[in-house]
Amino acid sequence: MQWYVAELIIQCRVGRLRKRRTLYDRQVKVLRAPTDEAAYARALELGKAENHSYKNSAGETVAWHFVGLSNLETLHQKRISDGTEIHSRLECGDPKTAVRPKRALTVFWAERNKHRAARELLNSVTRPFAPR
Repeated sequence: MQWYVAELIIQCRVGRLRKRRTLYDRQVKVLRAPTDEAAYARALELGKAENHSYKNSAGETVAWHFVGLSNLETLHQKRISDGTEIHSRLECGDPKTAVRPKRALTVFWAERNKHRAARELLNSVTRPFAPR
């Protein structure tokens, strides 16, 4: 059995389809499979399991739909443990622009924003998806 990393693209639609920017989630998941083909099938299975919908507080239907895979790659490690690299991407440019301060890291988002109202947290990307 080999470890793989799958990058899934899950699209979000709120209410009727409108001409606005599409919101989607890029999910990176690890999985185990005996062959590349089996890993591909498992990644598709994981993606399809993300399909669901619900009503938001405005009564609109929010639908999450698996669009496809952005990437599927083999992990070169035989065992996953603390510090195991599960994904990497080579990019060109100034590497300093990719580094964020501790406070800006996602893991600290909730603490940083615990005293803010939802409307304060919405930006131009997320605002169109918020209930009205």
